[in-house]
Amino acid sequence: MKIKNISLVLCVLLGTVISFAQVKTNNVDSLVSENEEITDTIQYKNTVYYPERLNNFFNVLSKLEKGEKNKVNIVHIGDSHIQADFFSGKVRTLMQERFGNGGLGFTFPYQLAKTNSNNLLRYSSNMVWENRRNIYPANGANVGLSGIALSSKEKKGIIKVNLKDNRYSFNRVKVFTPTNEVLYKIGTTDKDIELTAKQSKEVVHKIKSGESLSTIAKKYGTTISMLKKKNQLKTDNIKAGNSLVVGTIVTETPIVTDEIFTPTQYEIKEGFVEYQLPNIGNGFYLYTVDDVAEYDLNGLVVENNEPGVIYHSIGVNGAKFSDYNKYPLFFDQLKGLSPDLVIISMGTNESFDRLDDEVFKQEINRFVKSIRSNNPNTAILITTPPPSYFGKGKPNNYATALSNAISVNAVNQKYAIWDLYNNLGGTLGLPYLVNQNLLAKDLVHYTIKGYEYTGVLFYEGLMKVYEEYLKNETK
Repeated sequence: MKIKNISLVLCVLLGTVISFAQVKTNNVDSLVSENEEITDTIQYKNTVYYPERLNNFFNVLSKLEKGEKNKVNIVHIGDSHIQADFFSGKVRTLMQERFGNGGLGFTFPYQLAKTNSNNLLRYSSNMVWENRRNIYPANGANVGLSGIALSSKEKKGIIKVNLKDNRYSFNRVKVFTPTNEVLYKIGTTDKDIELTAKQSKEVVHKIKSGESLSTIAKKYGTTISMLKKKNQLKTDNIKAGNSLVVGTIVTETPIVTDEIFTPTQYEIKEGFVEYQLPNIGNGFYLYTVDDVAEYDLNGLVVENNEPGVIYHSIGVNGAKFSDYNKYPLFFDQLKGLSPDLVIISMGTNESFDRLDDEVFKQEINRFVKSIRSNNPNTAILITTPPPSYFGKGKPNNYATALSNAISVNAVNQKYAIWDLYNNLGGTLGLPYLVNQNLLAKDLVHYTIKGYEYTGVLFYEGLMKVYEEYLKNETK
């Protein structure tokens, strides 16, 4: 048995670049045609290695197809390749087209943390929020399921949540906080509440020595022409000691009382507070309860009552395995998603750190062990990092080494592998990726077209081994 495993690893490491099978799937072909036809087809061996380690997941997926199970939860965790949700979003769409749409899943107010996200849900708030990503040294911040801590001390705070895609209308919301206390209530209203309001305001600026119209305009966010018009100036010449009238735009926070909301029922469960909306809808308001010193939010889950797959996406720009490993709260709250399958897509940032592959494997093992400690029956699949450049003309060879480390490590750690690195051609495939507009201008990230192409490949590889499972199941 040991010899067989070693042979398989060697196949993963040595054979895939040379012996890729040509892409001939309908989903890939349709994606190619939608994204300016690719003339030179990538060749790859698209499969999941150690698929038997996904049998628990395939079992519940089969039951979902037979109508014997209502929901299947997939959690995709990663770095910036996942945070934008293009790769994971494509997989979500394909999985739900076949197995049913159980809801959008995990979501986080990335806008309030001043970072990027998908455009499926939009958040706004009248609160001032502090945020801290897991990539920074631990400082006591409550970094949990989102990988980003979000906290505020503002009283009478409100968060507006608005769905932009009707496919994911919901009637159930799960709210994750560090202590699982009821820090927020959820309410609905037929009024459209704006949480910020802008008004014009004039200020008088006393000109200091060395200042010019351009520096004053920049300071107040206006223009030279507006300053000249406001002060009836015919030239750009100004004199220190004189004053200018400056028109500015200030933002005010309107006062909103709780009475305008129709509250929803809630129940405290293990790891989260669950709220039931009276009707299927596209939005709601979170508003703070009184007598709380600090309000934290680790994320939400939105879902419906329909049977299907819920595909949760969690990504943090710049994150590594070691960053998630710093925070036990992340793994404690992961249990609240009831994951049937956890997909892990990291390694790019470790490769740019030129991390030793033995240290890399140790961090993977800590991560996998922490998942299994709370979710012993959850299947785990790790994808290798995608090919990238260190700089123009300098391929990222460390990604090669770390991809190999993931494959070798899988023998003893008993997780499945999807070899993204070699499926995209590895180092030899980089010129093709650039030529076909799959790799972004920074030569590290991918274009939307590239991420969606990757999502299709992953879905096809996963479904290939799932179909084999179904064949064996009927024997």
